[in-house]
Amino acid sequence: MGKSTIIYVIGLCLIIGIALSNINNSSLHSMDTYSTYFGRTMAHNIAVSAANVGSNYVMFNSTYATDFSGTFEGGHYDVIYSDSGLAHSYTKFMTVASRYNSGGDVQQDTVRAVFQRVIFSRYGWFTEQERNGYVGPGGTKGPYYGASDWKITGDSVFGYAHTNSKFNLAGRPYFDKKVTATNSPTLMTMGGVQDPFYNEGYEWGVSVSRDTANISILKSVANQGSSFAPLMQNDDVGLEFNSDGTARLRIPYNSGSTIDTTVPLGALSASNVIGVNAGDLHIKGTYKGETTVVAFKGTGSTADKGNVWIDGDVVASDNPRFNSSSDDMLGIVSERMAYITKDASRNSSTVLNIQAAIYCHDGEFTAQDFWTIPISGRVNLYGSITQQTAGSLGLFSSGSGLLNGFFYSIRHDPRFLKKGPPQFPFSSKFRLVAWWEN
Repeated sequence: MGKSTIIYVIGLCLIIGIALSNINNSSLHSMDTYSTYFGRTMAHNIAVSAANVGSNYVMFNSTYATDFSGTFEGGHYDVIYSDSGLAHSYTKFMTVASRYNSGGDVQQDTVRAVFQRVIFSRYGWFTEQERNGYVGPGGTKGPYYGASDWKITGDSVFGYAHTNSKFNLAGRPYFDKKVTATNSPTLMTMGGVQDPFYNEGYEWGVSVSRDTANISILKSVANQGSSFAPLMQNDDVGLEFNSDGTARLRIPYNSGSTIDTTVPLGALSASNVIGVNAGDLHIKGTYKGETTVVAFKGTGSTADKGNVWIDGDVVASDNPRFNSSSDDMLGIVSERMAYITKDASRNSSTVLNIQAAIYCHDGEFTAQDFWTIPISGRVNLYGSITQQTAGSLGLFSSGSGLLNGFFYSIRHDPRFLKKGPPQFPFSSKFRLVAWWEN
């Protein structure tokens, strides 16, 4: 019994010793684990905090691009910005790196964010004001100037719709994508119905400011490296696109007495932005590649210039309606108005096709003298439209239907949700589109 008792006691002591050693090791490991976890948590919290500060700087000041560093809660952070390097920088990137010393063990973390301006080609319909703002090429206001624009039963908008005022809606107009506006709409009963259809909902109290620098930026990049640049000012210019990537250039557009030649579009601008300064631009034809055409205002006798005239079909060589991967993309930008030119050959069965993103800085997209021209068929716009005021293409009567001008169909080109034509105008502020935490 004595020997066995001694053996039991020795065994018990060994077991207890091993257990105490394990407990001690576990305690030490737990402290190490806690210290590591604490360090990682602090590094992460420091990175996220600095990223929130950096994001705030960008979203409240679109020109902010100054890297900064500092200490917080015993750790350190670095905030670094970068962008696409374009004069027209749609995207800004932010990288935040943090460090925290936890008992001699340095823990690190990273947060990345992507900000983008709103490229106006993403909207199927965008206005500053939902009212008519027709001004003729000579500066004379049209008879319906200032009248409210109404969307009524039978009208439809495909693509995101926004106004920095309020929509005027009668009956049951259809909106395929989300609708936003600064103010809630004015509603009117039509045919006993007052029920607009918002397929993806709506949100009021939303404003999207256009960047006032858009026009000056486009001026700075237009006609880069082109020998034709000196000719494309103080005169009206004609561009007739060809499906092989060339265009017939005429100055003046109606005679070509100064120049009448066919050139590759690339020869007109290395930046793919072709501009007419203090003149009007007339366009038609089938384009190839990515191009933005712009008409800029002048001063004095050319103050009413800066208009784009659509003289006929303007379509892509590789039709984006049937090929969503088409590389053909056109931006039409006017500092003033964009007119569909009067054409006496049109009739009720005529179809005018336009495949482009249209932007009117101070004016609107409209049909020349829409209230007096005969019924001229239909305009099919596949792209997007952004304008100061809501342009009209025809005159309607509730009892008789179309009286003058065009019916119209506007369909948004989904390619423009992610990418606009070269240097296409954008919003004044960035929005956060991606956030990654390590």
